[in-house]
Parts: sequence; C-alpha cells; structure tokens
Amino acid sequence: MSSTDSEERLPGVPEVGISEFDAMVDSERVDPSEELSQTGHDTELGVAMAEDAQRVSRGEISADDYWRKYDEAAKTEFGDAYRETPNPSIESPDQTIASETAESLGCSIDSMDSVASELSADESSAAADDDTDGNKRWGMVIDLQKCVGCDSCTVACKAENRTPPGVTYNVVMEEEHGEFPNVTRTNVPRPCMQCENPPCVQVCPVSATYKNDDGVVNIDYDRCIGCRYCIIACPYGARYFDFGENYDDEVEEAGEVTSPEYGVDRGKRDDGKSPVGNVRKCSFCTHRLERGEEPACVETCIGDARNMGNLDDTDSEVSKMADSSRAFQLKESEGTDPNVYYLK
Repeated sequence: MSSTDSEERLPGVPEVGISEFDAMVDSERVDPSEELSQTGHDTELGVAMAEDAQRVSRGEISADDYWRKYDEAAKTEFGDAYRETPNPSIESPDQTIASETAESLGCSIDSMDSVASELSADESSAAADDDTDGNKRWGMVIDLQKCVGCDSCTVACKAENRTPPGVTYNVVMEEEHGEFPNVTRTNVPRPCMQCENPPCVQVCPVSATYKNDDGVVNIDYDRCIGCRYCIIACPYGARYFDFGENYDDEVEEAGEVTSPEYGVDRGKRDDGKSPVGNVRKCSFCTHRLERGEEPACVETCIGDARNMGNLDDTDSEVSKMADSSRAFQLKESEGTDPNVYYLK
C-alpha cells in the first residue's frame, strides 16, 4: 500500500490486503458438487464445464475449443434446448463462437442476438435518447472506507426486485479484526460483478445468460432451464436459484407482487412459471437504468459508498474513481475484468 493510501485512510478503517478480500468471496461460494446434486443434470459435467469456463475467462483455452470439447456431452444432456441455440463465446464481440466451428458442432449457427431478450420499442428509444453516442459501459465503484455495514443496500435491493427467500442480489460480507476492545470490521458489499469476460455466459448450454452492449450481464428467464452450471462457474458466488418460496408468512400476499426485472410483468409467482426454477442475480437494476435512475442499492446507501456511472466516459466520476490508486477488482487473477471496482 502506498503512502498516499495510508494518508487517505480514515481512522478506524483496517488495512486489509486484496488477498483477504478475495478469501472473503471464496467463503461465500457454494460447494459445486453439493449445489448440482440438487438438480436433475449431470454433476460431473457441470463441474467440468464450469471449471473450463473459468479457464476461458483466464485466456487458458479458447471458447471454440471449449465447445468442441463439450458439444457431444451437451447434446446428450440438454437435447433440443442445446441444439436450438448458438454456443456462446466471451471472446467474440457478438458473444458467439465462430460459424466455422458451429458448423462442425450440434448447435445453432445463429448469433446470440437471436436469443437475447430485447428491450421494448419504447425502452429502446429512451435508451437511445439517453446515450446518443452508444458509448456506455455501466460500472459501479464501492468505497470500502465509507461502507458502514448497515445492509441498507441489501434491504433496498430485496424490496426493489422483490426477491424471494434464498435469493439476495446484494450481500455485505463482514470480517472482524483484532480482539476486544481493539476490534475493527471490514465490510465488503458484493453485487454481481457484471464481468467483461463472464464465465457464466460461457458455460450456459442454452444461451440464457448474455451480456448487453452496456456491459450488464442479464438472464433470459424464458430460456433458462435451471441447470445451475452458471452458479458454480461464477467466481464471486453472485448467482442464486429461485426455489419458488415467498414471504407470505411475513408479508400478506407477498407472492402476488411481481418482480420488475427486465421490464417484464410475470404476475403471481407459481411453480413452473419463471422466474421460479430459474437462476437469478443482480442486473444493476436494469429497469431503473432504463428510466434514468440509479440502482436501488446506490440510491439508498447512507454512507454514499456506492457510485454508479459510465466507465467509458473518462470525465465521469466513476471512471476517475476506477482509475485511482485506491481502486482494485475482486479476484483479478480470474481474468473476468469486473465492471465493479472497490476503493481500499
């Protein structure tokens, strides 16, 4: 840590190394085999595909080689759901493997654009008006010296996205240091990282997970089959499975309230009806961004620790923060290049 970092550090804020932050993330992740044992899909295949998807993010193997390796197994395991969609490639601008490779495999040769959820005409028009140059990459910068661990971001996210029990898009990881009475605490909020090279996209056998042009990684609930391979491929533990539970015991008719995610009104929560049975995660409150609003977690942060904006705009506050000497990304060695930065 530089002298500048030490001079800027607020009183009572512990000096914690980046490796310790990464260890906190690892402690939150599920056990891969245990998670997949709850599904009806091949656990060994899922673990292998997830591990290799992470290798694609790290640049150790190519996306084309990845699907050459898993094509036969994916056809057998997922059938038409696999064959009718293009295989994703996080290395390609259109997120699709080379057509030459696709022709030799059992997948569709369409582009990811053909299966990705689209904005409505009105929303697309509004988005175009808001960003006429088309050069926008949403990013978040979280100042760890300002986070007080109040969990208001967690509560605001659940209230905004109406997530069920067991699904929490924003968690605040906590770790105590020292012994009483000389105790300090590290608070690390963890939303979805919205990675530039997301292994969750690479691993999806039905192209249900994809990355928007604005950098946000989304899930098409109508395509998701709930195999959960993406859950264990995520190095940050930022994905959850919707088991269909609700808060009816705590809030009357809680299951009647629909989620506003992706601007789709899905009505009452019922078994077998999306998003029940799907994998879910933070989307930077895409529905709010489209209205020109900040994500709920940013708007409600009492310590002003969260900052949202366009990382590709060098004059924006978040771009400057992300480029500061205090900035770092979680698990940088994974090659995912998150669009969430932290200030230590």
